[in-house]
Amino acid sequence: MMAELLALTLLRTQAAAAAAVLLVLLLRGPMRAAFGAGLAYRLWALVPVAAIATVFPSLSETLGSGAPPPLMGEERAVMVMAVWLAGCVALATVILLQERAFRARAQAGRAGPAVMGVFWPRVVLPADFAARFDEQARKIVDLHERAHIKRGDPVANLAIAAIQVLGWCNPLIHVGALCARLDQEMACDASVLSLRPNLRRTYAQALVEAHTRRTGSPLACFFAAHPLLLRVKLLARPEPSYRRQTAGAAAIALMAVITALGVWTVTPRGPLPSQEISWPGRFVGDSPVDGITLPKLNH
Repeated sequence: MMAELLALTLLRTQAAAAAAVLLVLLLRGPMRAAFGAGLAYRLWALVPVAAIATVFPSLSETLGSGAPPPLMGEERAVMVMAVWLAGCVALATVILLQERAFRARAQAGRAGPAVMGVFWPRVVLPADFAARFDEQARKIVDLHERAHIKRGDPVANLAIAAIQVLGWCNPLIHVGALCARLDQEMACDASVLSLRPNLRRTYAQALVEAHTRRTGSPLACFFAAHPLLLRVKLLARPEPSYRRQTAGAAAIALMAVITALGVWTVTPRGPLPSQEISWPGRFVGDSPVDGITLPKLNH
């Protein structure tokens, strides 16, 4: 029964996370246009909120209503959990190998500009950084990468990678992770330009130059990681007003509450715990009770 409960919780979590990714994919564009890239990036918090909500007893379980789902059987549930765990280990190994290869390239001066490291991040620059970028562009790149560190984006990348590992079997999780990293870069661009709005043209030129070399890691924040045209296009947009940003933050908080309540409401009932069956009537030995013959117990 425990394996079946875990397998069912896993399936519910994956379904809720996939639905949340679809919701964010639909909302991120309008949210970016209305409230800015920073708040559009925060929308991705809805995915872990939806997934975590499935861990708690659903509304049907709390009210004791609704029919429990058909049991998949203990052996099948154990197999499902074993395959899922094996996939988690495999993807985590791939990510660690990619991070190791990125660190080797960084030490050789063939990676960056980027931020490397999660808990002790540092800026990584290529060996030809001074030759490829002029003084103003170098300043912008430095501001961008240090903004990643100040915003805590390396830790966010670790969380995104962990969600990918836990949802390795869910294609929408990987699509969401790719888009979340794109939104992270655009949010970082916006945070830098909010402090230096007069550097928009130079910022765009630095992006164009940096995109001739795109290497990175799932755990790193790298300047040239994502599509160029969209980022350059967004650089021309003015930063939304403080009032609009406040309204956007309130809207995201409301959506998080609605998402959690929605998942809690529509999540199907889990399997019932095994209960002792009591038969009506009285019986002695092999005497029939309500048409059912019960075997004599040996004392």
